[in-house]
Amino acid sequence: LELPAEARILEVGCGAGSMTAALARRGYRVDAIDSSEAMVRLTREHTDELDLGKRVTVAVGDVHELPFGDDVFDVVVALGVIPWLHSPPRGMSEMARVMKPGGHLIFTSDNRAAAHHLLDPRFNPVLVPLKHLVKRLLQRTISWQRPETPRTYPVRFVNRLISDAGLARIRMQTIGFGPFSFLGRELLPQRAGIRPHRFLQCLHTGNFR
Repeated sequence: LELPAEARILEVGCGAGSMTAALARRGYRVDAIDSSEAMVRLTREHTDELDLGKRVTVAVGDVHELPFGDDVFDVVVALGVIPWLHSPPRGMSEMARVMKPGGHLIFTSDNRAAAHHLLDPRFNPVLVPLKHLVKRLLQRTISWQRPETPRTYPVRFVNRLISDAGLARIRMQTIGFGPFSFLGRELLPQRAGIRPHRFLQCLHTGNFR
């Protein structure tokens, strides 16, 4: 991105702080937030151990209501965040708000039409209407609540999130083609499953080095 040496970066959903530390090592000023106090504590401990505390600010925060002013950050990073939001449009709007004009947002979203989803009836988008019917029947007959799981979205939904937030998509990259499963059971052992994943990733990117 050809960022200036003192670029300011916001990491949303910092987890245990690996990305935060990697960015701070490059000399950037990093604000890291996470909704989990435990993750915030781990990030703070991790960056302090690496003597990066002067470049990093860590706090509990909610992407739906970011505690920052407008036009603050050169880059916002949100890896693995969108699938867990109760309102992706609100979260995207907030991340766009705190970015400087000409800034960049780097984020991931789980694809509803992912290759491993198509193979497993539990995730196949074609079967979504049937799953909704079964869910309604279960709710009528027994006390049943769906466990908290990450949400998947079609590409057109992600594109709409970007445009509705007033952003322009520069690049989209498909990453990850596994693990492959059927009804929750892995079709290949983990080590063997890495090979088709790498082949499909290289096929997609054209990089067979």
